[in-house]
Amino acid sequence: MDYQDRRRHRRELISIEKIIDRSANSGFLHFMSNRARLTELWRQTVGPEVAAKTNIRSFELGRMVVAVQGPAYLERYRYLIENWKKRLNIEYGDEVVTEIVLRIGES
Repeated sequence: MDYQDRRRHRRELISIEKIIDRSANSGFLHFMSNRARLTELWRQTVGPEVAAKTNIRSFELGRMVVAVQGPAYLERYRYLIENWKKRLNIEYGDEVVTEIVLRIGES
């Protein structure tokens, strides 16, 4: 980066308010807000018993990966995936979840 580029960047500083607004609308703060909302909707959708035995591991591009406590729960819950997906999208108000993948892991 040469001297002219550095001078130009200093003149084009962005206010902290704009940075926070951008983050809240499409950045990290937006992600965290949606993550918290999705986690709460998950608990409401599956109920307290299933929520205690599951944990959302990731959510990216509509694909939610959920850890379950063991093979028995994986087998039991796989029949409920489509119903959960449908109910989550209804609660969310949009088709946000396109796929739910269950994995055995620490919940």
